[in-house]
Amino acid sequence: MYKLKFKMWTLLAVLFAGTFTITSCTKEKAAPTVSLSDTTFTGKIGETASTTLSAVTDGEYKELRITKYLGTDVDDSYGTNGTMTVSSALPYDFTYVLNEEGAETPVRFQFTVVDQEDQTGDANFVITTDITLAYVLVKFDWRLNSKLGKLFAESEPESEQIIDCEKDNVFTFNADGTMSLDFGELTGSGGGTCDFDGLSVYSTYEISNDESTLSMSFYNAFDPGDITTEVYTIKDYSLTDLVTTTPIDLSAFGGIEYDWTYAFKAQAK
Repeated sequence: MYKLKFKMWTLLAVLFAGTFTITSCTKEKAAPTVSLSDTTFTGKIGETASTTLSAVTDGEYKELRITKYLGTDVDDSYGTNGTMTVSSALPYDFTYVLNEEGAETPVRFQFTVVDQEDQTGDANFVITTDITLAYVLVKFDWRLNSKLGKLFAESEPESEQIIDCEKDNVFTFNADGTMSLDFGELTGSGGGTCDFDGLSVYSTYEISNDESTLSMSFYNAFDPGDITTEVYTIKDYSLTDLVTTTPIDLSAFGGIEYDWTYAFKAQAK
């Protein structure tokens, strides 16, 4: 009886040891842990965003998958259906040149590291593109919406000076530095500058390097060599509005010289 019990205990001990050994050998390896040197970047069109990806993997490294998003939507034009597969060794250096696609929505790159057991770990790089004056001017047409100024005295309050025939004036700016002004249906009459619509032909524009001023040049329809340049100081701009100031001199008419505020509204080209 003693021998039988001893054999049973011995067998159980062997089975327990075998189970422990098998469990230890088949323990699951941890999924990859992914880190980025930078997780966000904010800049202007033409600047370069960069980050370096590193990963810790229990299993052997297999590949890196990079998926590109515009906002919340996958950008199918990137790689294959939005994902690029990279077999390069890690760490991996990534760069992206900011362009117009990010001007109205964030650009996001999701990095997914895959090991030989197809376990994954991921990290995200979010890029925000600041709009530029050049971008918004060319992206949209700009309708004159308001002219606030003073006429006869500094002490008087600013008042709206736009007249009806100016409210459909639309400026178009082209990427090559040329521009035009469409005076709309209400033109050639109505008082103010409208009586002279078409006599001044807007042709070119220029933005200062620091985006503080916008210069617009026009020539006399009867004498193209007679060119005048108006300089507008940029106060604010967005995807919907452009606010500027420019000096208006009414001293020849008994008034004053004052910086009027010209405001424009964006509209689709």
